Amino acid sequence: MRSLRALTIATIVAQGVFIAGTLVGGAIEGHGYNAARHDISDLAALTAHHATLARLSLGIAGVLTIAFALLVLRPALRTADGRESVGAWLVALSLAGWDNLSDAFFRLDCRDADAACLSTASFDSWHAKVHLASYVVAGVATVIAPFLLSRRMRTVDGWRDLAGPTRITGFVIIAALAVTVLAGGTAVQGLAQRFALFLVSLCVVPLAVRVLRLTG
Repeated sequence: MRSLRALTIATIVAQGVFIAGTLVGGAIEGHGYNAARHDISDLAALTAHHATLARLSLGIAGVLTIAFALLVLRPALRTADGRESVGAWLVALSLAGWDNLSDAFFRLDCRDADAACLSTASFDSWHAKVHLASYVVAGVATVIAPFLLSRRMRTVDGWRDLAGPTRITGFVIIAALAVTVLAGGTAVQGLAQRFALFLVSLCVVPLAVRVLRLTG
C-alpha cells in the first residue's frame, strides 16, 4: 500500500516534470526551433540539440502514468463484483502515458526546423513510423478514456462526484485536440499542441489526488 501511494505521488510530480521539461527544452533548443510553431516531438528527434532532456521528461512522465493507471487506478475503479475498468487501461495508452513513453524511444528522424527535413522526411525510418502510429493510438485512447472513466465512476463508491466533471473534461479534450489538428502547419501549431498535451497531462492529477484521498 505504501509503495502504491508513493507511485501515486510520483505520478503527480511526473506531470510537472513533463511540462517543465517541455517548456525548458523548447526555450533552449534553438537552431531554428520555435516552440510556438514546432511540435514537442521535435525536441526528442535524432537531430535535436538537447534530446536527452526531452527524452527523460517524456519517459519519466510516460512510464509513471502507465504504472499508475494499471497498478493503482485500475484496482481503485474495480467494481464490487470484480469487473475491471477499461478506462484505466486507456489512461495507460493515452497521450500522457504510452505516447510520452514511446516518444522517448521511437524518435523522429529530424526536426521540422532542420533545413534538410522536408515534407515527410522525419518519418522515413521504422522508429519514426512507430512514433506516428503510437500517437494515433494514444490519441484515440485519450478521446475515449474520459467517457469510460465517467461511466465507471458513477458505479464506484468514492468516485461518483467526479463522474460529471470527467465527462465534461472529455469534451474539452476533444475540442483541444481538434484545435491542434486545425492549427497544423500554422505559426501556432506548437502552442496548440502544448495546450492539448499539457491539459491531458494535468487531467491525470485529479485521478491521483482522489486515490490519495481514498487511501489516506
